[in-house]
Amino acid sequence: MERELPKNAETTFPEACAVCGGDVHIRVLDGNATSYCGGCHWIAHPKLAVHHDGLKVSFTAQAAA
Repeated sequence: MERELPKNAETTFPEACAVCGGDVHIRVLDGNATSYCGGCHWIAHPKLAVHHDGLKVSFTAQAAA
C-alpha cells in the first residue's frame, strides 16, 4: 500500500530550526510545503516524502558560504 503526501496539513516541530533551534511551523497546501521559524524568521520550502515508517522532511541548502 503506497501512502500519499497530505494535500492540506499544518504542524509544528519543536526546537527543529537548523539556524537557531527554534520551533518550526510547517504548512502543506495543495501538496506544497512551506516552513517558518518564529525565532529567526527563516522561511523555507522543505521536501516531504512519505515512507512506511513515517514522514521525512528535508531542507536543501539554499547557499554556501
